[in-house]
Amino acid sequence: MAKTSFEITRRGLLAAGASLGGMALLNGVPAAFAAEGTLEVAVQGVPDSLITGFSSFASQSVMFQMMEPLVLRDWKGDLHPGLATEWKAIDPETWRFKLREGVTFHDGTPFTAEDVKYTFDYVLAPDSLYGTKSRVSQVESVEIEDDHTILIKTKGPFPTLLNGLSNIGIEPKHYVEEVGRDGMTSKPMGTGPFQLSRWVPGDRIEYTAFDDYWGGKPAIDTLVLRQVPEGSTRVASLLAGEVAISEELPIDLLETVDQSPNASVVSVESTVGLLLTFDTSKAPFDDARVRLALNMAVDKEAILERLLLGRGTVLQGQMLTSNTFGFNPDLGPIPYDPEKARALLEEAGYGDGFDTSITTRSGKYLADVDISNVIAAMFADIGVNTTVNVVEQGVYSKMATAHDMGPMHMVGWYSLGDADFATVWFTDGGKRNYWHNDEYEKLFLAARSTVDDDERLKAYHRMMEIMHEEVPAIFLFGLPTIYGAVDNLEGWDAPADKILRLSDAKLN
Repeated sequence: MAKTSFEITRRGLLAAGASLGGMALLNGVPAAFAAEGTLEVAVQGVPDSLITGFSSFASQSVMFQMMEPLVLRDWKGDLHPGLATEWKAIDPETWRFKLREGVTFHDGTPFTAEDVKYTFDYVLAPDSLYGTKSRVSQVESVEIEDDHTILIKTKGPFPTLLNGLSNIGIEPKHYVEEVGRDGMTSKPMGTGPFQLSRWVPGDRIEYTAFDDYWGGKPAIDTLVLRQVPEGSTRVASLLAGEVAISEELPIDLLETVDQSPNASVVSVESTVGLLLTFDTSKAPFDDARVRLALNMAVDKEAILERLLLGRGTVLQGQMLTSNTFGFNPDLGPIPYDPEKARALLEEAGYGDGFDTSITTRSGKYLADVDISNVIAAMFADIGVNTTVNVVEQGVYSKMATAHDMGPMHMVGWYSLGDADFATVWFTDGGKRNYWHNDEYEKLFLAARSTVDDDERLKAYHRMMEIMHEEVPAIFLFGLPTIYGAVDNLEGWDAPADKILRLSDAKLN
């Protein structure tokens, strides 16, 4: 088994290296950096829609160049004043927020409390499909005290309110009422440091600096997020000086970047748990024995060492990383045991195996395609024939919206340091779940309805036990976030949450 994995890994690494062509010749060649005042970033994918509130970090990274929340989250994950300058809990279910004065939207219209109430009325509407709605679902209402003061009332104690607010971009009431929801989707507007100038689906998004931004005009005049699906091409573009930043560098090319005269690897510890999620509504994955068998068929330690070169950690039989509030230290990884896996399949009535598939993106996570291919080979060793379907970001987003990701799909859930933000995606309210458990649902609501940390930990520990027992996913790895950046870039750090913050970035 180990030999099979290694051979596949070698092929994957050789293929990645070959796809660079003569990239090594770029080393030592002066970089042809972008025009003065322009900053280009190579991203794995741009969303196929600019609708506000989509939950993917790719979408949030695009939208938060233009729009802003009440509470800002920095590249490390710390919270700071945004469109709200201060806040205070009046009682366990009521918070008063003071709003920033002197802020205007991109068309010059002043920002007021009306815009905040309008946004949250839209987000919280019963028929709303707002992607990050679940992160503020305990908000009951927003009430206006005056033009720059609001009250947020919650359905009970809401321990993650501030973190949740950092995911909701405030929309301009006057603009949406004028152009409609379709108009806001085709050309979003907000109070952010950049305003949209051009969007080419599947290719790029271009922004211009907002001169009247309350935080000061951005350091660059033009920002371009360019879709470059292939990781090796993102590296080549970085080393050629075509882009200043490249996200999700292929693991086997990190040394190439660090040895170049023009660029370096920039990484940060994240809180993402990489999972291979089962659709438990359909056979054979409606049977927990089959799900456990496939967990046991994956040699995670071998993949970590050979494909990820030791970067990251094996998840401890749960979706949470060890640096997340709610992580259960009493659980261990599901062991690699192909013999037990075959016995479980036999017991479940699948002794002859079955055909299935894995859906993944290319370059969204470290070595995601290679990991999927190696896992498919490991599945074959227990009689499960698996096709790996590699799709682009736009296709993946459409599949997620249609709630049809296939039998298994690879996804990384960021906790942002608190279990609430990861565990929500396995609840009915998260709208992205392919598994349901009544006790898990009740514990989730209980944990987000108290400010007692001991009670919250107790709930999350049990939730992780339930996931460990029912295995709604294959718990793979805790991953770092890895970027490449040119050496003359200033004012930017690799974000732990994958949301690009570029208003202070510039090339010196």
